[in-house]
Amino acid sequence: MAKSHVLIIGGGIAGLLLAQALKREGVAFTAFERDPDAYFRETLVDPGAAARGENGRFPFFDLQSGETRWVVPPTKRLRMSREKLRRLLMDGIDVKWSKELTDITESPEGIVAHFGNTTYTGSHLVGCDGGRSSTRRILCAASGHDATSQSLPVRLLGASVACAASVGQRMQQLDPFFFQGGDPKTSSFHFFSFLDTPANNDRDDSDTFDCQIIVSWPYRSGFLGRHEPSEVPAGNAERLSLMKEISEGWTSPFRDVVQGIPDSTQVQSIRLEDWVPVVGAWSNMDGRATLLSDAAHAMTMYRGEAANHGITDVRRWLDAHLEVLKAEHPDEKALAAACSSYEEEMIARTRVAVLASRQACLDAHDYSRISDNSPLVSRRAIVAGA
Repeated sequence: MAKSHVLIIGGGIAGLLLAQALKREGVAFTAFERDPDAYFRETLVDPGAAARGENGRFPFFDLQSGETRWVVPPTKRLRMSREKLRRLLMDGIDVKWSKELTDITESPEGIVAHFGNTTYTGSHLVGCDGGRSSTRRILCAASGHDATSQSLPVRLLGASVACAASVGQRMQQLDPFFFQGGDPKTSSFHFFSFLDTPANNDRDDSDTFDCQIIVSWPYRSGFLGRHEPSEVPAGNAERLSLMKEISEGWTSPFRDVVQGIPDSTQVQSIRLEDWVPVVGAWSNMDGRATLLSDAAHAMTMYRGEAANHGITDVRRWLDAHLEVLKAEHPDEKALAAACSSYEEEMIARTRVAVLASRQACLDAHDYSRISDNSPLVSRRAIVAGA
């Protein structure tokens, strides 16, 4: 086998983290991303609260009464900005943009990634290209397994909103990081988090809180008294109107924060779907190719574990492959064994996580099913050795 050169498909957090790790270890690689350039998105958390050592309770509220129904057992919150983390991970990495993977083949020189009219050859290929992974589609087709993500009977709308200091401070009293809630009458769901706070932003109106406001609902007949299920509207004004209609019966401050979203706000829709990994679901081409992060185990947001597992995947893949990658004369059997070792651990770990996140999503939109044992409100997994 030729000298090691890893082809990384996907320029998100997991792909860039793998690239940085390989760079540190002196292993050659090339990173590819289908987007035309970097696209940064901000998330969480109040740096002031993190600096003070606050863990947050991640409370779950009854949106009708305002009662705190459940509190997720606390874990340490790390201060992290997705934008800043991705910028940091891109430092020194030459990402090849606008590269949409179309096929994967083998040659005497190794594994070949096809991007339209261009090809790149390496010793390994790692697919980190998201929940609708082209790598997964290609490798699953080779093994005859369905790579299609499963859509869940839930619809979601969300918006990033600049909230006045009075609103932000009121929401901080509920939790310094984020909270969630359910409506026992309609089984709609609300998630609120801080994207940025006055302690961290550089806005002209420095007392403003940047917040993420999400409303989701069960896709079923009878919701809001309508015979047909409520689909996500195509127009932005109609989307915002639906968010406000759903929240009309909620108590303050949950109702207020949704009703107060400005008409000019862009409302985004996210498809809720997942994919459960199974041993043998994709061909790893005798250990040369595999999947990592959302490409391997797409899961919904309702337990907030996807990023943790993606980062753990990078660690596990490196632990299994580093000796082979650095070998002067890599052994084909050792290559296959390394990939099998990684996949077996990753699948066993994340299959459970995907199913728990799916159940959390379903419970979130069927209020009567939420209990102390629901994965929606139970302790999040701590990945040992990550």
